[in-house]
Parts: sequence; C-alpha cells; structure tokens
Amino acid sequence: MKKTILTLVCAIAALSVSAQRASSSSSSFFSTEKADNPVTFSIRGGVNFSNLSVEGEGLDSRTGFHGGVNVDIPLLQSLYLSTGLYYTTKGYGKVHEEGEYMVENKVEHKASANYLEIPVLASYRYDFSDNAQLQVNVGPYFAYGIGGKIKYTENEYYRSLGSWAINEERESDYFDDDTNKFDVGLQIGAGMTFAKHIYLGVAYEFGFVNVIDDVKSKNSNFMVSLGYQF
Repeated sequence: MKKTILTLVCAIAALSVSAQRASSSSSSFFSTEKADNPVTFSIRGGVNFSNLSVEGEGLDSRTGFHGGVNVDIPLLQSLYLSTGLYYTTKGYGKVHEEGEYMVENKVEHKASANYLEIPVLASYRYDFSDNAQLQVNVGPYFAYGIGGKIKYTENEYYRSLGSWAINEERESDYFDDDTNKFDVGLQIGAGMTFAKHIYLGVAYEFGFVNVIDDVKSKNSNFMVSLGYQF
C-alpha cells in the first residue's frame, strides 16, 4: 500500500509540474475569474485496491470496483466542487499458513464490504488546451455500508496423500453488531480530461472512522477511474 501512495504522490507532482510549465507560457496558473462553464455530469467507474488497517494485524489488500455518477459544479474558472454518488466495494484479505512434518494448515480470511459513497471535493482545474484539462481533487468522503460478507476457509494439505482437504468453511455478514456502517475520510487524487469527455484519474482514500468498534481499524483505498463526461 505504501507503493500505491508513492505512485499517487508522484502522479500528482508530475501533473502539477507540467501545469506550472504550461502556465508560464500561457494563462495564469490559478484564475479567480467567474466561471462561465455549466454544471456537468459524468459516469465513472474503475478498480479499487482496498485494505483495512487493524492494530496488531497484517492484512492483505483486496481488489474491488467502484462506479457511479459524478457532478462538477464550477465556482471559479480554476475551482470546482466535485461530488456524486458511487457504489464501491472495499474489504481485505488474509492468508495464514503453518506447516508440520506431514500436514500443512492454511487459513484464508476474505472480507468484502459494499458501500454507497458521496465525495465532496474541492477540484482545481487547469486547461492545457481545449482538449486537455488537469484536475487535482481533495476533500472528505461520506460512505454508508449496505452489505458485505466475510468468508473463512481452513484447509489441510496431507503430504503423504498429495491433496488438500477442507476442514471448515463458513460465511458471516460483514456489518454485524460490532461493525460500523458509517464511514468518513479524506480523498486526494488527480486526473486528466481529454477531448472534453474522457476522464482518467487516480485517488487515495484515508478512513477516519474505526470500522470495528473499540479497535483501531480504518479503511484505506487506492482507486483508478475511467469516465465519460456529458
């Protein structure tokens, strides 16, 4: 996950440097003039790489997805309010293995959580040209869990037989009495709009709320998004 954060920071830095270079030969880097663009809508979707940071636990990231409708509201020529409604899947994974002389034990723990999410982002915009626009976004997100599953599987591998045997397999609801459905955090990201319609961007989310009651357990999520603006 540290690599994904570094990738995001490098992407934002590279885009910002490019914008600064372009601004030196064209218009101001930040325009406070009144926006003359209308409110625009777009559909966006993409891939999630999520995890749950739990104190004392080393969990693996889980691949999921997100999709929804985005709304861009111009405030100034260089500043927008970007919001919308998304369906997004988060969660985590964990594999624990122990071996003995003749038997190897493997416990697999997978969790999938489904949320409805609303980001409320301050969105900086810079036009490289009529066909290329930079976006740098930062702001809170608000999410509510609407379902999910935790799957627990335990297997044993018998070396003398050369085969696996399932000892136990069970499922439970992700959002039980000890799990918070409401989540809030910070989203930071950057992207580009090409030909006034095609959006490509990345973002990272830091959760502020403990998912599991009385345990330090916060969501994190790295996203890659592709969209079409109407």
